[in-house]
Amino acid sequence: MAQPYKLTIPHDRAERLQYIRRIFPQALGSFLSDEWRGGRHEALKRLNSMDAVAYNRNRDFINGAVTKLSPFFRHGCLTLKEASDSAKSRFGDQAEKFIAELARRDYWRHVWYDKGNGIFSDIEDPKVALGDKLMPDFIRQGITGLPCMDGFIRDLTHDGYVHNHARMWFAAYVVHWLKVDWREAADWFENNLLDGDKASNHLSWQWVASLFSSKPYFFNKENLARYTGEKYCANCKITCPFDHSYEALNDQLFANQTPRPAKKHKISMPLKEPISTHQAIAIFVHDEMLSAAHPLLRKPMPKIFVYDEFLHGRWPLKRLQFLADCLNELQDVEVWMGDTQTVLKNRGVGQVITQQTPNRQVKALLDPFNPIWEPEVKLVQASISEARLKRFSRYWEKVGPELLGDRFNQQS
Repeated sequence: MAQPYKLTIPHDRAERLQYIRRIFPQALGSFLSDEWRGGRHEALKRLNSMDAVAYNRNRDFINGAVTKLSPFFRHGCLTLKEASDSAKSRFGDQAEKFIAELARRDYWRHVWYDKGNGIFSDIEDPKVALGDKLMPDFIRQGITGLPCMDGFIRDLTHDGYVHNHARMWFAAYVVHWLKVDWREAADWFENNLLDGDKASNHLSWQWVASLFSSKPYFFNKENLARYTGEKYCANCKITCPFDHSYEALNDQLFANQTPRPAKKHKISMPLKEPISTHQAIAIFVHDEMLSAAHPLLRKPMPKIFVYDEFLHGRWPLKRLQFLADCLNELQDVEVWMGDTQTVLKNRGVGQVITQQTPNRQVKALLDPFNPIWEPEVKLVQASISEARLKRFSRYWEKVGPELLGDRFNQQS
């Protein structure tokens, strides 16, 4: 294993993007575009320009007024609580739908805390028969022959961002039409997203598959055409596999097939290492806490971030560049390339202080360094029981009153 080395992230953005390309010559994909500058400054700018009224009206449409805040939530540039408070103060009751979507992201994260690595295996028995095929190369290459699916893959691989509705359509196509194993597809999809969040991504794929829901999610051409404004359908010349009624598609996809039991999937974990005997205490900055306003960054001790092959080795170039944008805003943070445990040992670290995370891989990497886990900012203070995490509706019954107050009771 190569010795770790310290990086010097350029402040000039053009230089920074080129620098990351040189540091990660193996990273695939296109450069991060100007539209996707990472960091808290950009996050706040997007939050302040968000229009909750337009979001309520057309967020389900491909060209709708979505916020595109998800990469900034994923990397901790902005907290869900900040976004919720801002939306309520500016839009009042009209912020309901936006806040409900923040709650859904919070829900996925609660489930990850509860299930740990269990989110990478089938949470429930499937309600319909699922396939276990390997993901075909034509998916990765974006040459399915379907203009809609190829367009969604282009969004993923070129921009690193896919509209939420398109994510659902794509997952349904891969899992139900192609009968591909959901886990392989979900891993590939998450790696390529700028907002690649293991909880919201993998649990959403399970929801589509019927492994964390009461029924499978699938769609038809009418649904796709409506919410894309016929962007892909108007000039499509192929025989559309989605051009049927829901009843006919249900029979075509699932009839006369017996669901298999839930199955387990493996997730790689770092090797267990002995407890560090060093004396130094450091702040470990992981990739979910990249905010210049993070309180841990004010502590007078070394602050260390590591581009670790184990955690980031499958990320495309643009996602690594997004991290660099975020890191550029953090003062006095050492940025290293290498193995996290080796970096910390070489720096003489015996204990780390860091933000709590449901990511068991990060926890395992830090176990030898007597970690102190500082709580992350909560969206709500309500205590969420395991029973309420079985479905979002049960979670929402608990947290909705805290987030919406009397407005929640009016809805009920």
